[in-house]
Amino acid sequence: MLYFSINSPDNHHLGFLVLMDNDDSTYTNGASGYYAVKAQADEADVQACPVQWQILKQLSQYDSLSWYRQSDYVQLCDAKNNIIGRLQQQYLSLCGQHFLLNDLTGTL
Repeated sequence: MLYFSINSPDNHHLGFLVLMDNDDSTYTNGASGYYAVKAQADEADVQACPVQWQILKQLSQYDSLSWYRQSDYVQLCDAKNNIIGRLQQQYLSLCGQHFLLNDLTGTL
């Protein structure tokens, strides 16, 4: 499992992202799995980033959203298996909005 905090581009904390892989694939090309989003922010951060907050809040309603790896990035899908985003390095794009990720994997 990989754990990340989700922040707006101007560094407002908005929540968390967890990636779980199928079959312990070590996240190699062609790997797939599930992810979960937890929208969690202070009121000031919510007010500063209302569009990003709504996207994360909506995705938080689902337990198991799917992802799959393509070369050097990860495609993120919604509950209907439609591609809604992309994760590449510390950058996350969801539903046309951009976020920054901080890796928490070794710290939890």
